[in-house]
Amino acid sequence: MPVRLKLKQLRKNKKLTQTDVANSLGITRERYGLYESGKRQISLEILDKLANFYSVPVDCIIGRTEITEFMLTGEEKQLLKIYRELDERGKKTVLILAQTQKQLS
Repeated sequence: MPVRLKLKQLRKNKKLTQTDVANSLGITRERYGLYESGKRQISLEILDKLANFYSVPVDCIIGRTEITEFMLTGEEKQLLKIYRELDERGKKTVLILAQTQKQLS
């Protein structure tokens, strides 16, 4: 996934506006918008600030690693931790329950 899409994904996941992120970085909304649209290169300083702001490694922003686990809510992290500790039978049970719940919703 391109950096611009990762930035947007991170921002949307936190329910933030471009202005919110720009203010935290000490730049204009317009400048941040150019980063997110891929029309401007991100400096190392801003990249570092973004990683700190979102509490993810720089590698996640530049695409070397996935950001999925860093974007999880507290409940999602707890559920994933429990799921990973289950045996195969338990994992299958959780998946069946989740699929059933999804169909009922």
